[in-house]
Amino acid sequence: MRHYFEVLRSRGVARLLFSQLAARFPTGMLAIGLLIHVEQRLGSYTAAGIVLAAFGIAEGIAGPLGGRLMSRFSMRGILVPTMLICALALGAIALVPMPTWLTAAVAFVAGITVPPVSSAVRTVYPTLVRGPKLVTLFSFDATLQELIWILGPLVTIGIGAIWGTSLTILIAAIVLLVGSVWFASAPEIGMVKIPPSPRRMGAVLRNPVVVIMCVVLMLTLSIWGAIDASIVAHYGHDSPITGVILAVSAVGSFAGGLLTGNLPMRRSSLTSRVFLAVVGTMLALLVAETPWLLAIALFVAGASCAPVIAVANASVSAKVRFSDTAEAFGWLATAIMFGSSLASSLAGIAIDHLGARGGLYVAAGLVTAAFLVAFATIRWHPDLRQASLEPKADTGAAPIIDLRQEI
Repeated sequence: MRHYFEVLRSRGVARLLFSQLAARFPTGMLAIGLLIHVEQRLGSYTAAGIVLAAFGIAEGIAGPLGGRLMSRFSMRGILVPTMLICALALGAIALVPMPTWLTAAVAFVAGITVPPVSSAVRTVYPTLVRGPKLVTLFSFDATLQELIWILGPLVTIGIGAIWGTSLTILIAAIVLLVGSVWFASAPEIGMVKIPPSPRRMGAVLRNPVVVIMCVVLMLTLSIWGAIDASIVAHYGHDSPITGVILAVSAVGSFAGGLLTGNLPMRRSSLTSRVFLAVVGTMLALLVAETPWLLAIALFVAGASCAPVIAVANASVSAKVRFSDTAEAFGWLATAIMFGSSLASSLAGIAIDHLGARGGLYVAAGLVTAAFLVAFATIRWHPDLRQASLEPKADTGAAPIIDLRQEI
């Protein structure tokens, strides 16, 4: 744990790390919150899946677009308007009864205006610390991010069971707004300037490392959208068993991130970490009817998530130019958001046709595909044991304020 505390003592790191966690936490709540809210209001998992798909597609557009626009209008110039519009759209979904098509349209607006916090913060990180500390910071960021995707649904289910699903969506909107204001008001957000990229939007996807990491993250992290839906359908959204199972998986994810945070990132690291998710998910499918065994299986699967994210973020940081980092991280965020929403949507349809285990079948298929992609592309994975994770400098780039402080 010592290396984590050393990083947190660096100037600006603690505030950015925890404010971005607060700003992004609602995305984990919405993955299952929209599913439960729309299903209860409209009476169909398929309708809920349509709304989630609209939200996910919009996020898929917003991720790289927001990252790109920050180099033109500044970070705050994009963060402030998007946080306001997104919060208002979520409030409308929570409070105003609407048919499926209109709910999906409003969800699209909410998704396309999700503030690009992850792109912003990961662009700023290399200006705060360097060398081994940057490796640790990416790992710690990934570990905390798992609290979003694992504890987010747990909080959602708890609030929904006690006070109703409408309040769940409303609270998510409020947390998003407060967290985004906290994050955007950090001095570092106003001081770091992203030089405009000389290339067209999307050109960063010509980099094989960016594409591989996007695909693997999308398939690996998406399993939690399907697993959450399956557990809720099987045990009920107001059952304490549901909360306990999700809590155990959260502990697994957090433990995995902490234990691997200071380990060297080899060429084989991504593949081996995805394989752990395959093992856990397959075990979950086999023992789904026994709650305590299911919790153990999901602990194993959860232990892979933060380490996979850490490798992906570090790989992209080391292999793209500074002017492209915000867009590249936007594509990673898009992959995660899109995968989670898509998996929840597919799981909803599978549950309607196959029963509660349908969500686990979806998760097993997705994570197996992730492993196959990681294994087949391993020769393109960077070996980061001796590599610098600081983005490559741009020729003729605009001056950039260096905020690094070695404390």
